[in-house]
Amino acid sequence: MDLYSATQYVLFVAIVTALVRPLGGYMERVFFRKRTVLDRFCLPFERLIYRVTAVSPDVEMSGKEYATCFVLFGFFGTLLLYGILRLQQFLPWFFPQYHTTPLTPDLALNTAISFSTTTTWQAYAGENTMSYFSQMVGLCAQNFLAGAAGLAVGVAFIRGLARQLSDTLATSGLI
Repeated sequence: MDLYSATQYVLFVAIVTALVRPLGGYMERVFFRKRTVLDRFCLPFERLIYRVTAVSPDVEMSGKEYATCFVLFGFFGTLLLYGILRLQQFLPWFFPQYHTTPLTPDLALNTAISFSTTTTWQAYAGENTMSYFSQMVGLCAQNFLAGAAGLAVGVAFIRGLARQLSDTLATSGLI
């Protein structure tokens, strides 16, 4: 290992270590439904999402409801990504002169499932196969959403452990 690589590793560890306390504190405040610095910007979007999805943030969910929502979220995310990958030649930022390798149905399904399960296995020829739209709106968004869904399941699991004598998993001062 050369000096440049070692410096990168040390710098990465230092940045992650420096961010543990502020980001951990922010997440703790969010999970306990306490006020945060970003509430002024994030709460309007959160309320809009609740209104559009007809979800009440005050209604608690059971473990079965969490599991059902997680599976359905993953299923519909996979279907949407599959549709984006299969229809990419009709979507913006598709340049036929650069996309020399067509995306077959089985490869599109394999890629969609891979990104929906956060394995992100890529069995295609990168920029020769995927349009910019497919990469940014499809793959990057699914990569983020699948990880966020996994984090939500982890938080729900911890809440379930903390609330052993309850049928629901929502917060009530415990995480």
